[in-house]
Amino acid sequence: MATSDSHLLPARLRGGETARRQQGGKKGSVHAMTINRRLTDEGADPLAGLEFADHLAGNADPDALTPHAVKISAPADWPESAVTALGLLTGADVSGGMLDGRKALESTAASLAALAGVKPDSIEAAEILASLAAREACPAPHLWRGETEADMPLETLASGPFEAGALISMINTAAMAGAASDVGARIVRDRLEAVALACINCDGSEGECFDPRHNRALARSVRAARRDGVPDAMIERAIARARQGIDTIEDGAGFVPDMPVNPVIEIGANLLTDTDQGARAFLRDLAATIWTHGQPALRFDDAVLPEPAIVLDLSAFAGDDAALEHAAARWGLVADKAEGSLLLAGLGALLALEGLAYDSDEGRARAAELASLVREASAAPVITGPAPAEIAGYLALATHGIDPAGIASNSPAARGFAQTLLAELDADTANAALAHAFGAGTLSGLNPGWLGALKEAGLDANALARIETMIADGAPVRHAFNRWTVGDEIAQRCGLSPERLEQAGTRLLEAFGVSALEIEAAERWVHGTGELHTCEALPEAFRAALAPVTPEARLTMAAALESALEAPAGLDLVLPGHATIDDVSALILSAAREGLKAVRIRREGEALYDLLATIEFDSADRGERPVFTGERIVERVVERPVERAASRRKLPDRRKGYIQKSTVGGHKVYLHTGEFEDGELGEIFIDMHKEGAAFRSLMNNFAISISIGLQYGVPLEEYVDAYVFTRFEPAGPVEGNDSIKHATSILDYLFRELGVSYLGREDLAQTDARKSDPGGIGNGVASEKVITGEEASRLISKGFSRGQLPDNVVMLGSQPRKTAPPPASGSGRKGDASPATRPEPVYSGEPCPRCGHFTLVEAGTELNCEACDWSGALPEG
Repeated sequence: MATSDSHLLPARLRGGETARRQQGGKKGSVHAMTINRRLTDEGADPLAGLEFADHLAGNADPDALTPHAVKISAPADWPESAVTALGLLTGADVSGGMLDGRKALESTAASLAALAGVKPDSIEAAEILASLAAREACPAPHLWRGETEADMPLETLASGPFEAGALISMINTAAMAGAASDVGARIVRDRLEAVALACINCDGSEGECFDPRHNRALARSVRAARRDGVPDAMIERAIARARQGIDTIEDGAGFVPDMPVNPVIEIGANLLTDTDQGARAFLRDLAATIWTHGQPALRFDDAVLPEPAIVLDLSAFAGDDAALEHAAARWGLVADKAEGSLLLAGLGALLALEGLAYDSDEGRARAAELASLVREASAAPVITGPAPAEIAGYLALATHGIDPAGIASNSPAARGFAQTLLAELDADTANAALAHAFGAGTLSGLNPGWLGALKEAGLDANALARIETMIADGAPVRHAFNRWTVGDEIAQRCGLSPERLEQAGTRLLEAFGVSALEIEAAERWVHGTGELHTCEALPEAFRAALAPVTPEARLTMAAALESALEAPAGLDLVLPGHATIDDVSALILSAAREGLKAVRIRREGEALYDLLATIEFDSADRGERPVFTGERIVERVVERPVERAASRRKLPDRRKGYIQKSTVGGHKVYLHTGEFEDGELGEIFIDMHKEGAAFRSLMNNFAISISIGLQYGVPLEEYVDAYVFTRFEPAGPVEGNDSIKHATSILDYLFRELGVSYLGREDLAQTDARKSDPGGIGNGVASEKVITGEEASRLISKGFSRGQLPDNVVMLGSQPRKTAPPPASGSGRKGDASPATRPEPVYSGEPCPRCGHFTLVEAGTELNCEACDWSGALPEG
């Protein structure tokens, strides 16, 4: 912003601008230091003007008194972040009690005054206390606790291209190894545990249980482990450990190479700007590593400054250079005695408050002027850079380090900065700007047609209250409207079927027919745009001061500050997600050519979770996974993967199945099954005769859960493998089942029965399958093993078929017919008689009085039924 625009500054800042011009831009350190009292009055308590009140830090429950929710007495106008930071910085154990903020401030100020060598009752001590309470500055955490030495941060330093190349390789290897180890360890653990459990849960002999040729569950587990790359040696050891009763895997699966701690490359700028092939290759590898991992940091100067002991918030002194110089002298002395440095924060906020654009010559000149002023006044070295999180919270910093001003979030600090910035504007303009940036925070005042339609459909006050609660917690409007806040009944009134409601997920508004533009408009109303510079109600000077800043402009600002401070500016560049490796490489070269002392570059992610929330999944995308179905060939089960959507498969309203009554360990069990049209199992019901209400209900609900899984495509074989060999009471001998004679539990029996009946798993049966008699027909000689019509009709439910058995259930003509004897004449030879052919039957059209089939044929004066072999005359009438 040009200097001619200073009339747009708030009135309280124009005086500071005028004073600065009258000083001719010079540093008036001597004049400033003659101001002995700035925040205090003689004979008055430095904290007399502050009203202390009880705050709750760490929990929204006002009655909570836990280590994470404590009461703190602090100035009433302090923001929540400052109150919480006060508790963290003091490090006091206040579990179940209250932290006295006044005593904490007085105690810290007294220790700082003693450290600086001033008397407790001196003006300097009073000014330190008043400045600390005004949150103009904040000591490092160790000074709050009365400690004299700070914990030095660890770093991994590499000097020169060879060490730098090794460090880059370490970073890439550790990051990739960490990801691979996490995924691989979970796969190895799951596969080896499955191998061990297949051995331990086996009910056979020891030789069979640990041999995959006899233990089919073990064979499947071994195949799955080898398919996922588990070494054969580890599989063998898992089986050997299972022989000893150990079902846990061996140690060492979570090993990950250590990532270098705070890696820093110290290298000459000329090695990066060189044009030879080796330098270009090194720069390319360095840029790729920084783009990928956000490290290492780069240092072009070997000068190492002390860690910050005091953080000074520049935005607290906007337009008042004399006050800044006074504070720099006081706090610089403390930092010097603490053998630390004075760190400047809030530069971007100060420039915005003074109406100066960050990316302008005036802005850079002002920043350099302030840096020189503080450097001359401070006894300690002066640096810039990001402040620790606790200190940033205590000062409620609107900007960190030398970052430009902006509304990065709807945080109290950002809102407070915006309110301060807009304080001198008229109320209508200020309110419009705040609403544009932060939104209304509620649906109140927004009256779109779709919301009115939902209210007419029955969206009541309780549902609206639930939605408003989610919005107040920061949830997007799209997510605030869901089936739990709206309710299934209202959704169905709006025309959504239960299936469509379930598929809608977090996109319920779209399912109601609300357009994307309408949702976006509601989002802007509720949560705002997060930007002030796009608000057209603001004067151009305000918008220019808050305009986005490019990384190149931040490099230029850092160079201006470093020339004034002769120290690193602590530049931390955060690039957007769409930045490329070439962009990182260009910034590294720019930093080297600008003569920067240090820079850290990292790239933001592409907000993957937000992107995933906007993707519409169709039914084929939900739970896409291979489902194994059994294809029976004689007595062998062949598994083949079939891609099947995870949508629920409907059972026919009138379905087939069977009922099996058995007794397990003296307890009667009734198993009911229901089948799909193709004969696959689709549901089960379990009834425990004369059991307690709790156990019966548990088994009923267990059966429902299994049925739902089957209808969603879970293979029956997975259930069988999971539940056979389970052990709990009741257990023991099984009566009433021809294939299973003993079970270790009710579930073991039930899933053995289902495996034998539907999967052909004869390995789960405990009798010879050839001797079993599932139909109760009995075994005879081969010539007698023919199912007669009467016997076949007993195998099919008359109620299910309603007397109309389909043709493929009882095949007509399957019985041998008696034929006339061959002629007695000798003209024929034995064995030459041609077989008798059966003529096509002519049905009478009347139903059989026994089985109800329309298969009656005339046989002389009587009628014969081809289905059940009934014969006789039809009753008259």
